[in-house]
Amino acid sequence: MNMKQMALIANSTHELQYRLDVFKNIPGDKMPKSMDPKDLRKFGIYAGAAGFWLDKSRTKTMTDDGTGVTVSALVTGKSYANDFDTDGVIYEYPQSKRPSAYDQSRIQATKTAALLKLPIFVVIKPTSNSTKRDVFLGWIEAWDDSSKLFLISFGLEAPKEIPNGADDDDYPFTLTSSNRSLTTKSKNISDRKFRFKIFRRYKKVCMLCDMKITELLTATHIRPTSKLGSDDVRNGLLLCHLHDKAFKAGLFSINPSTYEITCSDSGPDKNELNIIAQELSNLPRKPHPKALNWHWKQWLTKNRS
Repeated sequence: MNMKQMALIANSTHELQYRLDVFKNIPGDKMPKSMDPKDLRKFGIYAGAAGFWLDKSRTKTMTDDGTGVTVSALVTGKSYANDFDTDGVIYEYPQSKRPSAYDQSRIQATKTAALLKLPIFVVIKPTSNSTKRDVFLGWIEAWDDSSKLFLISFGLEAPKEIPNGADDDDYPFTLTSSNRSLTTKSKNISDRKFRFKIFRRYKKVCMLCDMKITELLTATHIRPTSKLGSDDVRNGLLLCHLHDKAFKAGLFSINPSTYEITCSDSGPDKNELNIIAQELSNLPRKPHPKALNWHWKQWLTKNRS
């Protein structure tokens, strides 16, 4: 290890303690902590207009190119309604009106925070009438350049998982979970991770139509959690709200042998359901046949009764 690498490690260790101390010194005993907007700058938490903010003067020495490391993120707008709770957030890449290099530098600075295992401050206005801001301590768990999303969890300690770790394809498929009696916190975390993985796997577009609006997309379990279905990403589909409801209502299923979309004889056809994709065999990463087979058998039994 050369002197430069040693200096980077030393700087990141110092920065980690600095950020933990800043959060500790915000008044309050639990997360989120509440504070006046004017105090965000005083505490060195946030000083930007939107998206990610980094204190370049303090963090530029932590990167080889002097880009710096993200310090905080501002959560705004209704786009996070389905992806934000008190345990974490799925955060979209910034897309400002500034030159693309500006946004890219902040995206890279946020990835750097993950790789250095540094937390960021996540700031949100709880309601439209709030005079205070909620502040969470967040950790970047994963990101995806295709769907342009970061997965951020909240907590006082870093997650144990490796940032941007591999998807479930690298492990034996698990169709069922032996324990679905989760606490609200655990369920929120599981649901958010499952949604992020489904978005990453299927490029944030409905598998049956061309819907790409994040707020109108649902990560659907093939074998539902109510039937002990697992959160293995291969037990999932990415569907728009229409097709999610149609799937859960049993209006169609997916043939596990051919991946063909098959509609119920007694229900609406593909045209009526606005199903554009005839089958899913062309997907580079598909749902697992065992999951599809479970649903197919359930569906055939129901449609023959």
